[in-house]
Amino acid sequence: MSSARWLSVCRWAHVLLVLGYVFLTIIMIIVLSMVFGLRLANWVRWVMLAGWFLVCYGGVFLMDWIGLLFWQGCRKPIGSEEERLSDLVHDILKRVDPDKHWIERAREPNPVEWVYPKVRFLIQNDPKRPNGSFGFRTILISSGTLPLASDGELQGILAHELGHLRDGERVMEAAFFTAGLLAQLFRLGCRLIRWGFRVSVAGGLILLGILSPALSLLLIFYLVDGVFRVLRLGLRRWVDFRQDAFACRIGCGKGLQAWLTKTGLTANASRIRRLEKML
Repeated sequence: MSSARWLSVCRWAHVLLVLGYVFLTIIMIIVLSMVFGLRLANWVRWVMLAGWFLVCYGGVFLMDWIGLLFWQGCRKPIGSEEERLSDLVHDILKRVDPDKHWIERAREPNPVEWVYPKVRFLIQNDPKRPNGSFGFRTILISSGTLPLASDGELQGILAHELGHLRDGERVMEAAFFTAGLLAQLFRLGCRLIRWGFRVSVAGGLILLGILSPALSLLLIFYLVDGVFRVLRLGLRRWVDFRQDAFACRIGCGKGLQAWLTKTGLTANASRIRRLEKML
């Protein structure tokens, strides 16, 4: 199997894994409700199923639209930063598919306009935080990256993150996290009990007695979450590898490689070098 087909298989394996996890969590909730004697009409089960998928996959779109209210330690880019980032993204999209992503409009100051929702940039105030992306249109750039990265290096970073957004991988990650909230509650309960024992033995025993019934029910979600996390961990490397290949295919590989070398990620830079030779 060629590397391109293998990366495509890994992408769909990731999609199916997240879909399966979201579906399994709501089915477990419905089954447990029935086991404990809660009678549910068929239409209620369908509403619960559809509602859970809407929460897991729709919540990230809502957060992306109003994300500025939630991002801590981030700011909007100033005019020069916005212009630089936008110009680089425009150049990337022209390389990808000029007919699909762009339309020509006369009588406009800028004859090229992006058809799809405009990418939003947020600058992370902490220069040590890594670059990333969120949802379907938000790219997070570290304040330490902007002054250090050349235009070619920054374009490589943006191409990699645009690949994640284009393939919906950040939406998948958010849906996976949302579906695992019950497992997160189990972890939170265990932390509370440990905190109680640190304060006093009596406090720990009281919390243990209060939380044990709920934790015993949440344990199954925690175990299932652990299995799916292990499976997803094996796919995450290929998810990043796929976006490195995307950056290389559109001519941004050398810039991404230079940035990874500059920041000390030599192993990742070597991977880009191999991809450049393969493609």
